[in-house]
Amino acid sequence: MLTRENDGRHGITRKRGHSFRGIPWFKYLRVLTLLSCAILAIESPILAHPISLTEAIVDVQQDRVDVELKVLVEDLVLYYPVSANEDDVYPADALRKAAESHRTFVLDGLRLLDENGTRLSGEVTAVNSSGIVDKGVAFNEIKQFSVTYSLRYSASAKPDFLTVSQTFGGEKSILPAMMDCQVKQQGVVLDVSQPLLSGQSLTTNFDWTKPPTPPKNWRELKERRSERLKQQLGIASYSGLYSFFYITPYEVRHEILIPLLTLDEWTSIKRKDEAFLEVDEQKVAASQVAEFFGKGNPVSINGAIVQPVVARVNFFGLDIRDFAMNAEPRRVSVAQARVGIMLSYPSKNVPAEIHAKWETFSKFAPFVKSVIYEFNKPAIDHFFRPDDATFDWSNTNTDQLAEPAVKAVISTGAVPSSGQAEQISHSLIRNVYRAFDFQVEKETYDALSAVADGPLLRSLYLQIRRSLLMAEQGGSRSRVLEVSPVSGTMIGRPSPGEFQIELRWRVSGEVEHWGHIHTRENLYVGRLLVKVVDGFWKLAELKFLSQKRVRFETRLRE
Repeated sequence: MLTRENDGRHGITRKRGHSFRGIPWFKYLRVLTLLSCAILAIESPILAHPISLTEAIVDVQQDRVDVELKVLVEDLVLYYPVSANEDDVYPADALRKAAESHRTFVLDGLRLLDENGTRLSGEVTAVNSSGIVDKGVAFNEIKQFSVTYSLRYSASAKPDFLTVSQTFGGEKSILPAMMDCQVKQQGVVLDVSQPLLSGQSLTTNFDWTKPPTPPKNWRELKERRSERLKQQLGIASYSGLYSFFYITPYEVRHEILIPLLTLDEWTSIKRKDEAFLEVDEQKVAASQVAEFFGKGNPVSINGAIVQPVVARVNFFGLDIRDFAMNAEPRRVSVAQARVGIMLSYPSKNVPAEIHAKWETFSKFAPFVKSVIYEFNKPAIDHFFRPDDATFDWSNTNTDQLAEPAVKAVISTGAVPSSGQAEQISHSLIRNVYRAFDFQVEKETYDALSAVADGPLLRSLYLQIRRSLLMAEQGGSRSRVLEVSPVSGTMIGRPSPGEFQIELRWRVSGEVEHWGHIHTRENLYVGRLLVKVVDGFWKLAELKFLSQKRVRFETRLRE
């Protein structure tokens, strides 16, 4: 049996027990997740709050943005003093009057931002309330009838980005409103619709050099999405939380790419302007974020808890190149910015067992999907949920448990030929780079001592380390893939105890961040002095004569 109660604040008559009949299935599922809160809201006038379900079609033109916003009649009943008659029917005239009054509410609650984070100005150009029949709307049908608002926003010529958000449920709503948002470019659908909670944002970028045309079929739409995903380096959503979990020979690394708005839910970011975060504020916020992520989400390697090293905290704008090429800090819009956090868990040994736990969830991140990159294997997905927040892994490949192959080069005591000298030199150079497979400085030094004489160790360490840094990635050290000999030219005559040679070699290395890989290949020319020390050939001097980049590319991990 249905019972009626009155909300004294708004003079709204509402009923308990009505069904969600008329809601599309995907919205129905999402509403069910909030059902327990909804029951509280209905039972208590103090907690009572409207469940706003709207649909928006945002069509971006070359010089404006047109929006069609469909609002359920239920919203009008909840927000305005519209009372049902004794037959439980809301009069059509009262509903249409409420629909006109709702213009301001719609315009205030729907927010469109340009690429600079500036809110676009708009106006309601039409209200179509033909969905409200003359006989009125029965209480059990208020979710089946709607009013459509046409809005127009001024925009710059051919905008590159547009961010859509809504606050129909209020800035501090207990039960957030939900809006299903579909974005188009000149009438062409760009992607599937996205549900937006109150305060959540959706950013879309637009290509005006090749404007989209209607896809012929679903296969073509799928191919377009796949190509767009490659162009965006695998980051399909500007408002999504991305987690990348790397398992490497001497480091476990967790990289998190998170909207600033979501992060603000976990640890409030201080700023003067609520809409923007300045460069000097980012420096303070970076320390705050590092402290926040450094405390939670524990990781153990080979049975021992490892404290994370916060390797980087960056604030990125909308341009995909910002995090692909590690752009310089700049002022960012809070509604559009993303924060990149890199947590490094160094290990003295190759990981045999890993246990990780994710402890941070919110209404915008009720679960976390993480992409696991296990050595060079294809990526796999893992979901961290409040009721299952752990990830356990064990190494089944015994070859990966071996130490880096850094071996001393034995001297026979004979005078080496030019070919032998070249071979010895290339072996030493290859071992030098293999020593940098270790993540800990002391272990790298120990490995280098097998191929370099004492006085050279410090300068060699610094020289090679500097050569492995990728400026494009904020100075991240690349992982050496291959060291290839090119040629060698003897300098003077060799002796049983030493020789000099001018050597050419190629080094291929890669840095992998945020699910994509930067590969670089350099050609080096160096002059080497090689001596016998305690029965082993070792580098006594290494002078770099030239360094030339021969290849650089960015690709997605398959």
